[in-house]
Amino acid sequence: MSVSETGPHTRFRSLYGQSLPGTRVNEDGCGLHGRHAWIVDGATGVSDGQIGSAPSDAAWLAETIQSILPELTGAESANCDLLEVLQAHVGQAFEAAAGPAKEGAGLGDVGPSACLGLLGLETSHNSLRVSGRFLGDVVALVQTDGTVLRWTDERSKPFERMTLAALGDGGSDASGMSEPVRRQILENRARLNHPDGYWVVNPRRPWAGRELRFEATIAPGSPIVLATDGFMRLVDVFGAYTDASLHAALAAGEGDALFQELRERERRDDGGRAFRRVKIHDDATVLVIAAGP
Repeated sequence: MSVSETGPHTRFRSLYGQSLPGTRVNEDGCGLHGRHAWIVDGATGVSDGQIGSAPSDAAWLAETIQSILPELTGAESANCDLLEVLQAHVGQAFEAAAGPAKEGAGLGDVGPSACLGLLGLETSHNSLRVSGRFLGDVVALVQTDGTVLRWTDERSKPFERMTLAALGDGGSDASGMSEPVRRQILENRARLNHPDGYWVVNPRRPWAGRELRFEATIAPGSPIVLATDGFMRLVDVFGAYTDASLHAALAAGEGDALFQELRERERRDDGGRAFRRVKIHDDATVLVIAAGP
């Protein structure tokens, strides 16, 4: 996957970008356009796919978000909420591609969803401020006043822990999803975009206005990292880095080596027993950007 960068007055510039599939289909995405940058991590519904022209419904959703955001960010106005407009566009595009929702569909059968992190940049009084809007566990690492901050949405974490518990003692393997894990994921999806659940981009259930918001002042040229949870395994699953040391390694241009290390660590624990995870190899995406006036 290539990182898109368009627009004559770019405020964010790409320092490094890479996205690798965990298995056959990559359902991640990332990009930047002018004053905005984003990271996307798609998740396919538990039932059969509804869009036959795409590798998976989640790949379709990630690509659709990728194709819509440059136009929306380029046309942004003070009277427009980007996420509300994105929600409407995604819903319309999905209905056009997949048709109306089927009657009698299960509560957890809500189609594809995607985690989204969207950054925006503003300048005022000779300072740079970056804002973030997050749905799901994609991550931004932002350095401000000598500290690396993590911006993310962890409201799905309790449900992820239940899915890991459904693995039992056997760990993961390449043979496919076990029935207990499938049932737990289906139960989790029933709580998607509900007040007692978690919030992500979904074409069938409203989500705009439920994002978590962040803001910080940054130094011009300071690297900002956007990453999916598949890449953040280096911190969150394997414990090989902290947020600060991972940010420093990426800022030093070590992105390719980090991807190699990630896959090597996954292969060394190819049953998922030492480091518990549902997918042995997950899609992994990182985008390193810098901001300037």
